[in-house]
Amino acid sequence: MENATYVALSRQMASQRQLDIIANNLANVNTAGFKAERSLFNEQLMRAGARERMSFVYDSGTVRDMRPGGQQSTGNNLDVAIDGPGYFTVATDAGTRYTRNGHLRLDADGQIVTNDGHALLDDRGRPLKVDNAGDGPPLIGPDGSLTTPGGETIGRINVVDFARPQALRHDAAGLFQTNEIPTPSTGKLRQGMVENSNVNPIVEVSAMIELQRSYQATQRMIDSDHERQRKAIERLTRSV
Repeated sequence: MENATYVALSRQMASQRQLDIIANNLANVNTAGFKAERSLFNEQLMRAGARERMSFVYDSGTVRDMRPGGQQSTGNNLDVAIDGPGYFTVATDAGTRYTRNGHLRLDADGQIVTNDGHALLDDRGRPLKVDNAGDGPPLIGPDGSLTTPGGETIGRINVVDFARPQALRHDAAGLFQTNEIPTPSTGKLRQGMVENSNVNPIVEVSAMIELQRSYQATQRMIDSDHERQRKAIERLTRSV
């Protein structure tokens, strides 16, 4: 008797999850290197009787939009964007993490770090450090090589890629973590640039409005079904 309500509730639960993802996309519209996410839904069939089946909405996870965001000049020679696939490797208290956010700076010890203080690693897994910062910002080549203005080699930024980038899991502050084995990236670096988020706020807001309308329509269906049940119970009560 309440099958329609159960089906509608499964849709509302999926809508709530979808709304959370859209809200997270909008919250990161200005986060450098952020990739928008989309919900994945499947149909879940369950028996409702000897011959009948009910079709529920099943939230099977999310998929990440891997398209690159636009790049913009920042005027900071330590900023760097990846042109193509790849991720920077950084060291955190929780272990190695990966990011496409190329907003970088020097800390008090001369290490190149992210805005959150995570050390940028070289291709040997060591933090990159500029010993003579007073000589000027280092030069960053397309292959990730760092040299001083005088031509002294500092190291090479470790830019990696993954066979299954969708397997990367979001961590705090725009970082990713994964158990996948990293491989060398074919992406090229561009000094003085950062990659913007690939979130399109107009698309996200339009999707949110459509989702809210769908949620409200589902709620009206639930209310209508409840009213139908109430009237049926009243008629049965009078006939007894």
